[in-house]
Amino acid sequence: MELLEWDAHSYDALPLPHTRWGAGVLDRLALQGDETVLDIGCGTGRDTQQLLLRLPRGRVFAVDGSRQMLAALRDRLPTEPRLSAYRADLREDLGLPQIGGRTVPLDAAMSVATLHWLPDHEPLFVRLHEALRPGGMFVAECGGAGNIAAVRTAVAAVAGSDGAEVWNFADADTTGKRLDAVGFRDVETALVPDPARLERGEQLEAYLATVVLGPHVRALPAPERRPFVRAVAAQLAEPEIDYVRLRIRARA
Repeated sequence: MELLEWDAHSYDALPLPHTRWGAGVLDRLALQGDETVLDIGCGTGRDTQQLLLRLPRGRVFAVDGSRQMLAALRDRLPTEPRLSAYRADLREDLGLPQIGGRTVPLDAAMSVATLHWLPDHEPLFVRLHEALRPGGMFVAECGGAGNIAAVRTAVAAVAGSDGAEVWNFADADTTGKRLDAVGFRDVETALVPDPARLERGEQLEAYLATVVLGPHVRALPAPERRPFVRAVAAQLAEPEIDYVRLRIRARA
């Protein structure tokens, strides 16, 4: 499957709970200010910008698969010398530079609302464990088991299938065992319900089309996209995205 491409401008214009999720991830990282940190799925750079504020003597590698998202990040942070941004397929690579044939060692890695777009988490966990220094922290938040269940039911009512192959909503126990298996320690995982309420009509439909159902929408012919999103929105009893977040914290 091709890498997902995103409408970065529309994405940033929406009332995103991702901002709150990103702040929580940064708080759980507990940085000292001089670390080298990887931002996995950096998007338009909202969290990257906040991360840099916490690293006055540090450095950030920001990785994403979307050209539009990376372009928006570079517009947001055009002259930041502590930032290196890369496009990479996170299913296969972290996009990190190498020195002397070895990947640049990381003190920490973070990810906000990205891992559920990857079909298999274990290869990423392996690469992260290899890239982190001993004791390096990995903190992430993504969609977990039960995430957007009502939305998926609405999609199935409209399309006959919810297109579950698009997402990977892992449970906390399985994720913890996967992290343990590749060598992480002090592993903490939890599922946390965190619904996001929107205004019914244009805002809800734009949010669904841009943030939640992007792959479904792009697979349709252009004339069918808006009617599809409107039909899904009409199936929802409340103008709400029933998020369940998987929170991860582990040490290499």
